[in-house]
Amino acid sequence: MIRKKRPMQLEKPFYPADRPMALLPFWEHHVHSDYSDGTAGVAEVIGRALEKGIERLIFTEHTEPELVAGPGWFAAYVRAVRELRAAVQDEMTVLIGLEVPILDMAGHLLINDEMLARSEFILGAVHAYPGHGWNLGTIEPERAIDLEYRALLALTRHPDVDAIAHPGGVCHKYVTPFPMELFDEVVRQAAANGKAIELNPAYHEPLLPYLEICRKHRALISPGSNAHRPEEMGLAWEELRKL
Repeated sequence: MIRKKRPMQLEKPFYPADRPMALLPFWEHHVHSDYSDGTAGVAEVIGRALEKGIERLIFTEHTEPELVAGPGWFAAYVRAVRELRAAVQDEMTVLIGLEVPILDMAGHLLINDEMLARSEFILGAVHAYPGHGWNLGTIEPERAIDLEYRALLALTRHPDVDAIAHPGGVCHKYVTPFPMELFDEVVRQAAANGKAIELNPAYHEPLLPYLEICRKHRALISPGSNAHRPEEMGLAWEELRKL
């Protein structure tokens, strides 16, 4: 059964795609620390974000067991972010988020009750394909497209998901280009359900065609750089501001 988490706690959670990108606030909504597969600790990430002038920083740690920092990692992560963000709250908003993969076409996510209750932002993602895993080197292109498309549609309907990570990106990066007409349909349904679309230069290159589809459907966008090192933060914002 799909569970409902508490409402997002942001006053202005996302940026409308039909507004000028030159006015996009300096937000970074896709960052990993060493609590999952990032290279830096929470304190270093926050410090570098302040130096860059980022106004909203959302940590999006993975939930896959092989990518996290061992037993008890989630409680330690929440505690660290809560303690450190208090010191910078007048300069920057810092949120506790998770990048959560979908497990099947029924919409189940790899997340437990504690994570669901204590997270302030959930970035739903297609990672390893449901029912197929990470063995993407042998998958037929048509199969990859179908699996990613159906999983993305399930994310657009999920009540716990706030934004959808790099739609079509896994297929495009590892198997075959993801059809833009299917990206269009994912955006259309996400917009209808109030879900934001992550525009991510690590997966969406060039960004402009993806942004134009978001504009067409008046979708909400979530700038995410997929930053695993502090110096990668802000890349999505920088690229979007050029458009």
